[in-house]
Amino acid sequence: MKKIIALAALSTLLAMPVAVQAQQAVTPAAGSPTKMKAATTQDEFVPMAVSSNMYEIESSRMALEKSQSAEVKRFAQHMIDDHTKATAELKAALASGPKTAMPERLDPKHERMLEELRAASGTQFNALYIQQQGAAHEESIGLFQGYAENGEAGPVKDFAAKTLPTLEMHRDMLAKVKAS
Repeated sequence: MKKIIALAALSTLLAMPVAVQAQQAVTPAAGSPTKMKAATTQDEFVPMAVSSNMYEIESSRMALEKSQSAEVKRFAQHMIDDHTKATAELKAALASGPKTAMPERLDPKHERMLEELRAASGTQFNALYIQQQGAAHEESIGLFQGYAENGEAGPVKDFAAKTLPTLEMHRDMLAKVKAS
């Protein structure tokens, strides 16, 4: 009997890593970004922040073209304005402190999200755009908050702290767009 219990416990322990790996392998729903890893160095933070801003601008330009909703278009224009400003402020922060190259292209995750938006139309587009914006802003808030709290001291960390309230405001604005 003790052998059976010991074998059962051992098989459970051996199966746990497989279950954890299977759980980690689950892909997120279409249009939702995966959670970003914490960025504690400027070289980690900058590429993630730049890709996020580029995604916000490009997806919102697409919303201006494809959406029929005045509310979605207002939100999209606000995203273009604020994220263009944030990109300029990040460039200024990089110019006044340690240098990190700014990527010129979206990361693969954000590119996939744009492809999903390109394929959508009508109310499907609006729903996907709003869903992606919500997920992307939650991710960005985590990225900027983490770097503002734990990142390398300097102008880029100050930029992250200064930009965080704007990202939180976007999340609140999006909740109002969803409700309408």
